[in-house]
Amino acid sequence: MKKILLATTMLASVAGYAAADVSVSGDARMGVVSTEGNSVFSNRVRIKFSGSGTTDGGLSFGGSFRAKDASSADSGTKGSTFISGAFGKISMGDVDSGDKASVGQISSVGYEGLGSTNSINYVADGGSIGETFSGDDALTAPNAARVLYTYSAGAVTVNASSAQLSNGGANLTAYGLGATYAAGNVTVALGYGSADIGTDYSVDFAVTDISAAVTYVMGDTTVKAIYQDKSGDVTVEGTDYNVVSAVTMGASVDHKIDVVTLTAFAISTNVTSDWVGDLDVSLNRYGLGVAYDLGGGAVVKAGWAEVEGLNGDNEVASQSAFDAGVNFSF
Repeated sequence: MKKILLATTMLASVAGYAAADVSVSGDARMGVVSTEGNSVFSNRVRIKFSGSGTTDGGLSFGGSFRAKDASSADSGTKGSTFISGAFGKISMGDVDSGDKASVGQISSVGYEGLGSTNSINYVADGGSIGETFSGDDALTAPNAARVLYTYSAGAVTVNASSAQLSNGGANLTAYGLGATYAAGNVTVALGYGSADIGTDYSVDFAVTDISAAVTYVMGDTTVKAIYQDKSGDVTVEGTDYNVVSAVTMGASVDHKIDVVTLTAFAISTNVTSDWVGDLDVSLNRYGLGVAYDLGGGAVVKAGWAEVEGLNGDNEVASQSAFDAGVNFSF
């Protein structure tokens, strides 16, 4: 009888273990990065833990986090969890805003992205109006997205996000909305994001994004164009000021030739402001890249980018960067 109970217990534990879907994956990179003649070795490795399951009623659920974010994932500021079904998918944690999830970014170059010079900021995702070379932000959103809802019906996918419902004594709100429509080789995306912070000192910051993108795939070539109109205003004791307005337009092209992928991007942002000395400048960024797929999760990449930004005196300055290395996924 004891042997039967022991065998039953062992089978039950094995069955329970088999029902769980827990996986470990990761990525790594190694290479050289050069910025304005300053060259350094650069490498990193990241491990990701993921788990998922299904309820008796058919609902899917799960979560994931990186090893380096274990303590933050425990407190809910990193990693993410989800539940999905016929109603759509609800994700919480370190998630994209609704507009970013829909519109996304144009392609980057280089094995480590060269500082994400191809990217645009989404305020509902916790992004800023823009960063200068001196590291100052013109205006930063109050907090990042914390919950994301996604629903797909045929060729249409809708995303909606919200930041924390409240955060201390300040009046903080941030939300993002986005939608995509796929028709054959063309995908169109639209997005809207808003972030607002009010204080006890009669000061109110408000930033909004309107974003759009079109992606066209023709054989081995993918072309994506992106547009964003961003505005930030501050109200001080009832008086409105235009902190900054930024209109961004960009495009990228990816072309595959067997195991080689060639990438090019160009993006330009026109920034105006009556808050920082009647600022009116255009900032350009462009780059070229190549990737060679070795197979088995290893890709050799190299990239070059030229980037314009504002220095500490709010003057336009440019810097170039180059990198070359190997990316791994496992």
